Amino acid sequence: MGKIPQFCYHCRLPLPKKPFTAKGLSYCCYGCFLTHEITGEEGEEGEALWLLMKLGLSTFFTMNIMILSYADYIYRFDENVSRVLNYIMLVLSTPVIALLGLPFLINSLRSISKLVLNMDTLIAIGTFSAYILSIISTVKSQKQVYFDTASMILVLVTAGRFLEANAKARASNAIKELLELTPKEARVIKDGVEELVSLELIRKGDMVKVLPGESFAVDGEVVEGDSSVDESMLSGESKPVFKTKGSKVFSGTINIDGVLIFRATGVGEESTLSRFIKLIEEARSLKSPVERLADRISSIFIPVVVSIAGITFAFWFFKEGINTAILNSLSVLLISCPCALGIAAPMAVQVALGRAAKEGILVRTGETFERLSHVRKVFLDKTGTLTKREMRLSSIFVVPNSNLNESDLISICASLESVSEHPLAKSTIEFASQRGYPLLKVSKLKVSPGMGIEGKVNHLGETVYIGSMRFMRKNGLDPDRTVTLEKERLELKGQTLVFCGWGKRIKGILGFSEELREDAKEAILRLKEINIDTVMLTGDNRHSAKAVATILGIESKGELTPEDKVREIKKHKEVSVMVGDGINDVPALSAADIGIAIGCGTDIARESADINLLGERLEKIPWVIKLSRETRKRIKENLFWAFFYNTIGIVVAALGFLKPVVAALAMIVSSILVLGNSLRLQKERI
Repeated sequence: MGKIPQFCYHCRLPLPKKPFTAKGLSYCCYGCFLTHEITGEEGEEGEALWLLMKLGLSTFFTMNIMILSYADYIYRFDENVSRVLNYIMLVLSTPVIALLGLPFLINSLRSISKLVLNMDTLIAIGTFSAYILSIISTVKSQKQVYFDTASMILVLVTAGRFLEANAKARASNAIKELLELTPKEARVIKDGVEELVSLELIRKGDMVKVLPGESFAVDGEVVEGDSSVDESMLSGESKPVFKTKGSKVFSGTINIDGVLIFRATGVGEESTLSRFIKLIEEARSLKSPVERLADRISSIFIPVVVSIAGITFAFWFFKEGINTAILNSLSVLLISCPCALGIAAPMAVQVALGRAAKEGILVRTGETFERLSHVRKVFLDKTGTLTKREMRLSSIFVVPNSNLNESDLISICASLESVSEHPLAKSTIEFASQRGYPLLKVSKLKVSPGMGIEGKVNHLGETVYIGSMRFMRKNGLDPDRTVTLEKERLELKGQTLVFCGWGKRIKGILGFSEELREDAKEAILRLKEINIDTVMLTGDNRHSAKAVATILGIESKGELTPEDKVREIKKHKEVSVMVGDGINDVPALSAADIGIAIGCGTDIARESADINLLGERLEKIPWVIKLSRETRKRIKENLFWAFFYNTIGIVVAALGFLKPVVAALAMIVSSILVLGNSLRLQKERI
């Protein structure tokens, strides 16, 4: 991942290479500076009022200039009256140039000093050329002046920038809304005493109390109490989640109807909400290929436009004189200002990222959206992804003459699996806890992702292996006839099997039954509707895999190691997605063009994924693919419109059919249309 650029102080979009700076702060454009100052924040009311007055005064002066200009044009005053009117317009236009024009000029000169031309360069060249030539004409008592054109252009462009910046801010509201979810204080219990502590002072291990209606300040694990919690801000799901002792709670979520005391486990930047915000900011900062293409087009487009404006000036100067040449070249500069081209891709991507975040879907980069729109195949893990994470231990087989009983086998298995996040391990541990079977001391633990766990169980004095049949054979524990027959019997029932053994013998088998997620069928159906093939990849036995795949009507491949999953994914040439939730899925998540981690998952799975689904709803997978396709569609529409509009506008202006003021207004309309088309993604039905 490359270096993350800084963000605009107002709209939080990534800063361009040459940002607009004022008062020690950086903005992506003058419009964002203007909007931030006008809307104001605490302690900035005076500045905000001054900025609003600047735009208001400039509009007032400009309207008077327009009245005087058109009066002279309509009534054809004699030279003396026209000369007086020109001086009056000079006096009225000077404050407009100073108040609104200087920021464009300063920003343009900074860019030129670094041999870079930007959008402000076109505006500065046009308006200041018109203003300076008008001063010369006024002093020489010539009748043709362009104070009205220069002033009106600045007012229109500044107002357009103001509207554009406000639209950008609307697209970035997701982060601002998230920041408001975290309370500034929390009730921390120390030595039996409850006190309000600021968020920054909460440390890992602190006991925190949350009352009904309050938000969780940090992540934690419940140690006392029962309550329903609204986690919709993270998962996008409106149904409350019941929490009891041992449940995990997350910062920014809301406690509904009970009192909970929890132990802080994730504070500061380690909290779920902080990571959530960081991921969104990173996604907003990294540009997709189509955005970078638009930037390259703009960098070439502006010098070309300046050249066309120069050619237009020369042509009309020799044909009809300097007045026509100035007006037509000024029209070319204004109509070609590539504002719409510059925001065509970024605005659509930013709106889509915000829309996804509200649905509990974290997309790491805009480039991910672009790649996702081309997906044709989705690979899914089985356990914990298509099926419920909590599998039920339904069969326990102890090999005859092993000198073990059920409690011995479960205690040994649960002790080794206490280090694993795998759903099967959690089910075994929960079963042991419910039956009161003790956990034993273990040492020298080693986890083989997708295979099993090995370690020393103290009272046995031998290395114990627990995992798949492949793991058993790899470590020299081949099944005898009794184990083989029981294995075949349980597999035919569609159960997922875990084997346990030591001393070169398999001692027992644990059989787990699983249930499909309620929305698994619906998610697969929706993927088929958008012409996406689905394949299930799992390390479980092929009988269990086939049973699930048959119900869902999809292809399946069972008994795969993590390396096997990677090979299966790399066989396919088309753009692919891998969906998983555990450590054993990490290689596959990384190998696929796009990795999607579902639900809470493991930390390493979340970090390896390009997209994180914070909830448990599989239906979000086809939803986000549809969103990516709609985003690509909007970008194409925006780019076509911006390029087509500018190209036609330049031709019309160069031929002399477009007045400068009309060109400035047309440029603003183009940007507003692109912004409006992008903002449609916020309400688009997907």
